[in-house]
This record gives sequence, structure tokens and C-alpha cells, in this order.
Amino acid sequence: MDAVKLKNSCICGNTAPYAECCGRYSKPGLPDGNIGSDPAGREAFRRDLHDLYMYLFPLRNLYQAYWERLSQEEYPHHLLMADPEYGRAVMANFFWDYSVQFSDARPVLRAARDVEVKNIRLANDFREWSLAPLWLWRVLEIDATRAHIAMLDTGRTVRVEHGGELPGPGGVFAGRILTYRGREQMHPAILTFPAGHEEALRDRLRAVCRDLGIKSGAGLRPDVQCEEWRRHGALVLGLWRESVYDARVGIPARTMAASRSFRLPAAARGDLARQLRADGAVALDATRLELRYRALTLARLEAENDGWLRVTLLDEAYCPYVFHWLGDHLDAPARVHASTPSERAQLPEAGGLNEWTRAPHDALGGESPLEASRHDFGRRRLSALLSRLELQGDAISALRSHLGL
Repeated sequence: MDAVKLKNSCICGNTAPYAECCGRYSKPGLPDGNIGSDPAGREAFRRDLHDLYMYLFPLRNLYQAYWERLSQEEYPHHLLMADPEYGRAVMANFFWDYSVQFSDARPVLRAARDVEVKNIRLANDFREWSLAPLWLWRVLEIDATRAHIAMLDTGRTVRVEHGGELPGPGGVFAGRILTYRGREQMHPAILTFPAGHEEALRDRLRAVCRDLGIKSGAGLRPDVQCEEWRRHGALVLGLWRESVYDARVGIPARTMAASRSFRLPAAARGDLARQLRADGAVALDATRLELRYRALTLARLEAENDGWLRVTLLDEAYCPYVFHWLGDHLDAPARVHASTPSERAQLPEAGGLNEWTRAPHDALGGESPLEASRHDFGRRRLSALLSRLELQGDAISALRSHLGL
């Protein structure tokens, strides 16, 4: 994720600006839109949730340690952090579930201790909220303000108030229920699952329960089941990634090494780039584009001078999806280019700095140095790569400056 965008994102982890997200609840007064059957009650809940995130916001310094742990996992989380659903849920998972080796080490409880001398009722709410697990639910009935939902694995039902984030009847989502002033409120970090796969999700959720050594998420308590709690949020997040991304575009090799490229005969450069932009590809400049699914980049496209389109996959697993997409938008056969990833992105030569910074590199997970410099995870890889370059002090300083390091 772009470091500047993360820095300017909302306190809840959403990539939207603070003023457009939780900032609306920073002061008393009803925000625009219908946000609850009892607007004052829902507004008060969101305002107190905003206060919780304000207490937690300084703990985002600890988020770097969370990133360090994520960077050691096989899944390239940073590639999905620009997804508003995923980014907000990952941040909430950090605040709720990450620091639970001991019950009083959870960030939410630390915030409760801070606020207790000023507002003991709110401190008690925070403590109760810290026991809310992220779990899967199915919507039975819903209107603009309330919903009747059932726990996917046990059938336990509950009526909740929401702010419009939930899917329609029959929809499955992952979320936390927070008790507030005698009513059940849905935490706004909702992960919606694709429709039509309820039975498969139920089976996968049972597998999650087996992995955790529990029968259900009902009654899962971090103050009793610390180790299970440390893992359950990550497993639910992983289940959503599998259902939303991997099921759609394929399961990538988690190392995300740069893949081979292939070429397609195409029309004139300007017409081709314009056509691809109209079809949904994201333009990087006049001739270079990216093919994305939601927040995930699948391939890089470049219109060449000789009338061909060069396609570089980010991972071999994306090949079927990319081929189908190109087949739908370009009526042309593909031919594999002779180059391999190891032949690209060699050490920069004199005068070749600009070209090197734009070329994909295996050590950067298939990203170019410029792309890697845009997010924390990539900058760590990039710093390790630059430390191995045999360049003079002035040259390496100029390279770091060019990459914004």
C-alpha cells in the first residue's frame, strides 16, 4: 500500500480520508444519511467507536511490528492493503486480536484503562468490546437500519443495528458484534463473501474451528483462550482472501516472483492504450498499464512501438484469468517472449537509472523499484536489494533519492 495513502488514511484503517470516514463522528451531530433506527443511538455508538480509535491511533506505531510479522508470512498482504474492506479489517484485527498473549495486553483494554478515570461507562463498553470475535454470519432479514443474522456454523441468531454495510438477505459476511447500551451494533469493518457458496464456506469454517481446537466462535474469549484468539482473526481473514481473491484469479505462489512475459499483436499504440483503459485497465502513463482485480495487480501491459502488446504476469497462477480477460478484449493469439525474469532488472548502468527503476525485479516480488518504494513492505525489500549493489557512495545516494528513500 502507498505509504502516503496509509499515513493519510482514516484512523480505523480504511483507505478513505479521515474526514470522509470516521471523522464524521468526531463531534455530536447526525452525519448525512440514514445510520440507524434510533439515529441518536447509532450516532452515539459510532462516536464512542471513534473515541476508541482515537485512543488506539497512537498504537499504530506498533503496527510496524505487525507489518514485520506479516512480512514473514507467505501471503503478500501489502498487495491487498489498498482494498478498503481488507485494510480496515486488518487494522481492526490488529487492535482486537494481535496483542493477546495476556488479557491486559490487548490494545482495546489499554484504551479502556486510559479512559476509565474520565468515563467509566465507556471504559466498561471498551472492555466488553474486546471480547467480540470476528466470525461469519448469514443475513436472514434486513432493512435500512436493522438486521436479523445467524451465526454460520451454529445457527445462533441475533438482531443487530447497522450503518448500511451489510449484504442483502442470504448474504454471508464476517464481522464483529459490539454490545452498546443494551443493543447489538455491527462494527463497520465488514468482509462480504461472494454469493452462492454458503455450504463451502460452512465447511471451511468448520475446518477453521478444528484448527483452533474449538467447536464454534460462540463463546470464544481471549481472556480464557488466548492462543486460539491470537489465531482466529487471521484465519477468518485468510478465509475471506481465499474466497474473494484466490477463487477469482488463482492461488499465487506466495513469494510473488516475477513471471515470464508474452506478446500479443495489437493495433496502434494510442488506440490500444485507449481501448484497454476503457475496458478497465489502469493507466500508469501513455503506453504502460496494469490489469487489476480489485486492489490486486495481476499483470503489467505495455504497448510497444512495433504494434505488439507486451504482457508481464505478476504470477503464473494469474495466467488463466489474464488470458480470459485479454481474450474478451483483444482478439489476438499470444506468443511467449524469450526473456525470463532473471534477464531483467540487472544492476543499473551509467545513464540507465530510469530504466532500471521501472523494470520488474525478482528480489522485489516482481515489482519494479519505483513500485516497491511506495509501500512499507516493498521499501524493506528495496533497502535490502540496494545494500547489495556495488555502487559508489554518490551513485547509491542518487539512486535512493530518485526512489524517495
